[in-house]
Amino acid sequence: MPSPARGQLSRRLLLLLLVLPGLMALGACASDSPYPANDPGWLRAQEQHLLDVRAKGIRTHDEALFMQGVARGDKAFVARQRRYFANMVQLPLARFRYVVTDRTWPGRLAEPGLGARARIPRVQQVTELRGFDTGPVRRTTGFVFAQRHGQLMIVADRTRTGALFPGYDPAPWDLVRVVVRRSHGVLGVFGRSTAADADRILPVVAAGVHDVQAGLPFSWPGRVVVYCFENRVVLNSFAGVPGGNIGHLGALTFPVRSENGSRERTVGMRFTLLPSSLGAGQPFLGRIVRHELTHVALGPRDDGAPVWFAEGIAEYMGARPLPRDQRRIASVALTRAREPIGGMPASSSFNGPDQDWHYALSWMACDYIAATRGESTLWALMDAFHNGGIGTRDNQQDAVLQRVLGLNSHQLAERAAARIRRIYG
Repeated sequence: MPSPARGQLSRRLLLLLLVLPGLMALGACASDSPYPANDPGWLRAQEQHLLDVRAKGIRTHDEALFMQGVARGDKAFVARQRRYFANMVQLPLARFRYVVTDRTWPGRLAEPGLGARARIPRVQQVTELRGFDTGPVRRTTGFVFAQRHGQLMIVADRTRTGALFPGYDPAPWDLVRVVVRRSHGVLGVFGRSTAADADRILPVVAAGVHDVQAGLPFSWPGRVVVYCFENRVVLNSFAGVPGGNIGHLGALTFPVRSENGSRERTVGMRFTLLPSSLGAGQPFLGRIVRHELTHVALGPRDDGAPVWFAEGIAEYMGARPLPRDQRRIASVALTRAREPIGGMPASSSFNGPDQDWHYALSWMACDYIAATRGESTLWALMDAFHNGGIGTRDNQQDAVLQRVLGLNSHQLAERAAARIRRIYG
């Protein structure tokens, strides 16, 4: 039987062993090296704790908590962190957390002055916008961790060149100060120079949602996220821009994937109104908004369709609520419609020097189908092109067109051109 004194000592030792890891997880040790350099699991635990505190600060709108693990030496870094916090607390976040993975970025990505003990774990950031995303969005980023006055701190969120970590797909709130506004199921994310347009833009988007819902053969909840920016940092961040030049576009719709670079699951759709559209008046603004909302509403339903059809049906829906005399067409369309027609535009070259003509011909092809065969045939053609997710290549489209319309691509293009000449000639 142990003596009472030895029993008390054992209990004290046990209590110390239970408390010590918690104290060390809080970075409360006096040593300059509070964790074993050769224990990756221990390092990840400390890093995960700091990021858990950071995420809790955002979820609870507590800036002091969010900044608790941020080193104060780099003024630009500190300012960027405060800006990020101010951006994130405006968003309707259903989820926000970080997961430190067991992989690290190469040490050469960090500033040389951070020392050999700096670590850059690959960190998964998990977000979900309540009411707008159907699941979590996971993006891999990185943070540089190092010792500051005996305490583990986050000392950088960029590489040594000031760039985001490789492969990270940023949202506007990662890059610049944003202003978030909500109205009638629309979440608007604006820059400083466009925030004054919110009261003008949001009602147009809400009205566009109503118009598009009225023309769809299926139910769509109509909750949408729209970006409105003039800042080149944001505009240059969009990947996969049709035609390769965002300056040639008035707007852009894009899917949000559950995993960056993955095509497995789409959890949300966004669209951005670009500078050429933001300053436009009616009816052009409403029309382009309805065009983009059609892409948002269709989501993956038109995946795999020839580009001319995906853009043509969006053009059709954009113009649908307008009186015929307000349905403007590109001036080049009438000239091109009088020339020999080869067929519907190729997907590979749809966006480019001839895109105004391609959009016009594609719109009139869909307008012709709706006018002569009924809108139900237009939606049936979309389903046929989608082909259960397999899609339809350009060299396969004639078989689908013949089955649904009794026409091939050349014949449909000729009828679309004739419609341009009849309405606008």
